[in-house]
Amino acid sequence: MSKTRSGLSRYTIGLPILLFIVLAVAVPNFTETRNLANISAQITALLIVTLGQLVVALIAGIDLSVGSVMSLASCIVATHADPVWGITLALALGVVVGLVNGIGVAFANIHPLVMTLSSMTFLQGLAYLILPIPGGQVAAGLGVLANGSLWGIPQSLFWCALFTALVAWLLHRSRLGLHIFAVGANARSANLNGVRTQGVVVAAYVICSLLAVVAGVYLAARVASGDPSMGASFSLESVTAIALGGVQLTGGVGSIVGVVTGALSLGLITNGINLFGISPFLRGAITGVLLLAAVCSQRRTAVGL
Repeated sequence: MSKTRSGLSRYTIGLPILLFIVLAVAVPNFTETRNLANISAQITALLIVTLGQLVVALIAGIDLSVGSVMSLASCIVATHADPVWGITLALALGVVVGLVNGIGVAFANIHPLVMTLSSMTFLQGLAYLILPIPGGQVAAGLGVLANGSLWGIPQSLFWCALFTALVAWLLHRSRLGLHIFAVGANARSANLNGVRTQGVVVAAYVICSLLAVVAGVYLAARVASGDPSMGASFSLESVTAIALGGVQLTGGVGSIVGVVTGALSLGLITNGINLFGISPFLRGAITGVLLLAAVCSQRRTAVGL
């Protein structure tokens, strides 16, 4: 992939490295194994949902409903005694939400912001109907998969590696991935070349919602309960992460590496806030400033090259 199509730059790569160095120097216990494992666990859900946001951003879309999908998925898993049935139901929810969002954007020509904001509001209300307050119970086996370790490596890293590899294969080794980049670069040109652009848009939103479900299931397993507001911050954070990673919100430009660096940057900032004892409410303000700065720094000069 060329540098132009990846969106990578010295800033996207350098930001997490700079943050790591600053925290390692300023905080004595930052590099301890326990803290690094904690960072991995904190970043996992954000990385997974951001991978989905990347797929949608590549076709010049945006999905604000991912946070509510995560919350609703956690509530569904926590209120079903059988984890297999709960996860199956949550994944089915992801498919339905993705289809609704994709059809609304691709066929009804509803702006992605309006379409996914409507879905977000509906799904958030549904989550509170299912589980009005945090609670429920998640199967112990899921908890082990989220919080345990294998060969001394935190399980969370395996979640990251698995879904990063799956999305990388989708984007760079499948026909759908090629079509996603083509539609984002120039939808009209892609259509003239035989790409079913509307189907690609719908597929992108379905993939995004499914990954949001996975992130919600992971969070529920990590804290052993469901929470109707669990994913509230992830809609903004996932968009911020892709922007920090050089993904063009106008479509056609972005990379897996960019998503990883963006999610890692936000995770390091959150960890630094905790270690310095700064108010967690500052996290939202910092996220907003970073999103504005990242979007303002983007210059769309060439796409899909």
